[in-house]
Amino acid sequence: MLVILSVQIFVVTMVFIGTLTSSVSVCQYTSSGQLIGGQTGCYNLFPVFQWIEHRIISIFLVFMISFLPLFLQELIERGTWKAIFRLAKQFGSLSPAFEVFSTQIYTHSILSNLTFGGARYIATGRGFATSRITFNILYSRFAGPSIYLGMRTLIMLLYVTLTLWTPWIIYFWVSIIALCVSPFLFNPHQFVFSDFVIDYRQFLRWMSRGYKKKKLGHPSEKLSGDVPRATWRAVLFSEVVFPIVMAILFVIAYMFVKSFPVNGTQPPSPLIRIAVISLGPIVWNAAVLLTLFLVSLFLGPMLDPLFPMFGSVMAFIAHALGALGMIGFFEFLWFLELWDVSHAVLGLITVIAIQRAVHKVLIAVFLSREFKHDETNRAWWTGRWYGRGLGAHVMSQPAREFVVKIIELCLWSSDLIIGHVLLFMLTPPVLIPYFDRVHATLLFWLRPSKQIRAPLYSIKQKRQRRWIIIKYGTIYILVLVIFIALIAIPAIFRTALHLNCSLCNSI
Repeated sequence: MLVILSVQIFVVTMVFIGTLTSSVSVCQYTSSGQLIGGQTGCYNLFPVFQWIEHRIISIFLVFMISFLPLFLQELIERGTWKAIFRLAKQFGSLSPAFEVFSTQIYTHSILSNLTFGGARYIATGRGFATSRITFNILYSRFAGPSIYLGMRTLIMLLYVTLTLWTPWIIYFWVSIIALCVSPFLFNPHQFVFSDFVIDYRQFLRWMSRGYKKKKLGHPSEKLSGDVPRATWRAVLFSEVVFPIVMAILFVIAYMFVKSFPVNGTQPPSPLIRIAVISLGPIVWNAAVLLTLFLVSLFLGPMLDPLFPMFGSVMAFIAHALGALGMIGFFEFLWFLELWDVSHAVLGLITVIAIQRAVHKVLIAVFLSREFKHDETNRAWWTGRWYGRGLGAHVMSQPAREFVVKIIELCLWSSDLIIGHVLLFMLTPPVLIPYFDRVHATLLFWLRPSKQIRAPLYSIKQKRQRRWIIIKYGTIYILVLVIFIALIAIPAIFRTALHLNCSLCNSI
């Protein structure tokens, strides 16, 4: 737990140092380490840069020392070459990445148990994973414990790289990427091309199931007493105070960067800009949901019995508009920053911190426990609130569900974007011939001839898989091209993409 905390504190510290180096004039040194004379009005940050390099080197040395007991044991018992070969197998099987990932899983487990309670022993077994698990299942299992933190830290590390580059930062890149991709990296046969495309189909189908079909029977609400409920004091710091403090820190960093004049002119208030960009998607989702709620409320009782897909269509429209709104507000932020990459990344870090704080506060303060059944969710999309078994809660549930759906659209859009980013990160190994065979050999320490054979499919199954690969492979390529275009076009044509917008200049 302290290891992950120290990494987060170190990365946040580097973000603040990066804001300083990108905004002020830094004193220059010669290659031999001598201060160049005649520099006036500069800030001597060379000792700070040395401190960062020394700390990263010390972390790297401690990391290498952790493998020393294994090497010495093999050296004493089996000799030099066996020890070297064993250490090479340890690194080849990506055990350093697994060590980072497992440390974060332990950290999340301890923190959640200290906050919410309910810790109990779960017999997980000691089996060795040999079967492939789909992308959506792995994402749903490890998004909360590891992937969210990894993505937030990765964006902060991107800003540090843009403003405070040193080769030693590569070590942090490897460590933080391990938090994001380790669940998939240690998934057997993850990099088979056909299964990868079918995984993308499963991911899209899983993400599009926001509106659930009716199930027979309702779970008993009396069972809710078995679910552990944290005390207010335990939740206050981790779920309310800490996210707010982090949001305030990043707002201060963004305001510091935007407090310096650009081309002799003072920029507009950064606080107004970051408020518009961070709260804009939330207001946008609220407006979309309110509009669709009125549509479903007046048309749903008539159309839902005739068209069973009415609720699903309404849910799809809301989620699609929520994702477009989040992407649009980021592009708008980049436009307001005059296509400056480092400022846009810092603004994105601040927006994520603010939205996370808003969501945490709404969930902890304004939301009561929900029903175990899914009737409220289906009533929202279909507009049929009668006959749902809500009883006296029928008047309060629409207002509660409105807040829930606002948070849901924001989180769903984030999951959609993060899922695609992870898939894009996993795409290059898929395109390398025979990479899956090498990957399986590194995981199992077995020759390909000793490994489990690929499953055999019938002619009908092969035809279905081939059609799925062609259809969803085309969709995946199209989404990848759009994603690259949204980033590459503004970066390439940054000098030409300017619009005369008086309102934008005042934000």
